[in-house]
Amino acid sequence: MTVAEVHAFDANGLYVHNCGEQPLPPYGCCDLGPIILTNFVRHPFGAGGDATFDFDAFEQVVATQVRALDNVLDVTFWPLEQQRAESAAKRRIGVGFTGLGNALTMLKLRYDRAEGRDMATQIARRMRDAAYRASVELAKEKGAFPKFKADGYLAKGTFASRLPADIQADIRQHGIRNSHLLSIAPTGTVSLAFADNASNGIEPAFSWGYQRNKREADGSKSAYTVEDHAFRLYRSLIDSQVTPDNAASLPEYFVNALEMTAQEHVAMMQAVQPYVDTSISKTVNIPEDYPYEDFKNLYRQAWEAGLKGLATYRPNSILGAVLETTPAKKEEPAPQPPAGAP
Repeated sequence: MTVAEVHAFDANGLYVHNCGEQPLPPYGCCDLGPIILTNFVRHPFGAGGDATFDFDAFEQVVATQVRALDNVLDVTFWPLEQQRAESAAKRRIGVGFTGLGNALTMLKLRYDRAEGRDMATQIARRMRDAAYRASVELAKEKGAFPKFKADGYLAKGTFASRLPADIQADIRQHGIRNSHLLSIAPTGTVSLAFADNASNGIEPAFSWGYQRNKREADGSKSAYTVEDHAFRLYRSLIDSQVTPDNAASLPEYFVNALEMTAQEHVAMMQAVQPYVDTSISKTVNIPEDYPYEDFKNLYRQAWEAGLKGLATYRPNSILGAVLETTPAKKEEPAPQPPAGAP
């Protein structure tokens, strides 16, 4: 939903912003594009060699993504002149990633432990540096964003002031093409359509096999059984006998969203947010009976950590859920009376 002027609303007593991953000014746009992290894991699960992340290939794709998203701004038809003007003045884009949870699993690292957070930090830092270097190169070629002023942009306390010294020096000399470059969105549709149902955005895998509920055109709901990308790859490469029903036989680095604490979810945001110039959309899965005091302390933890936002998801029996670990039955449309009936 959108609320004019304030761009926020009261959701059951919580102060909620419209867009968790990209706080926007009036007439701002979300020109976002995630990179699929699972594509850069070499020898997943140690099959055929040590499992590693190809940072060199990743950085090259980040640079290409910066150019692609910058081009999008020029080919977009803007419904309003104010939107075009805002976009042209700052050239805000949002390079991000998806599949972090699966990538860590394929690297044999637990999402909810320091080893997983350390790798996520490396990925986020390398993405930041590659994106900013690419934007400087675009500035050399096409010019900096019109509102760029080096002293303000690099002032103490800004995001840019924490960049490596060589990038700061290049920005001061050549400018930078885009005012903002990084954003980590939920990317559920992207992961499902283009990444073989890899985990979404910064999230861990929801479960290894689960039901995805879909509302049909006639008003009924259908449930589709789906499996997680990393799980299916593990079955293909390592253990052909494993199924979601006997997932207890999986290695300990297979950990999903429902198996970790709310605090461990937040800890991943704390690890990555310092390297993202806008924000992160992250959902903390909590049980239906989660105590109010724990709820309150969770948001306090996020605030004390300096996070820009936090979403929690608590299932309930009234609204149901888009994803469920147990099968859901298809709801048939209500029967219609025969033609001519009163």
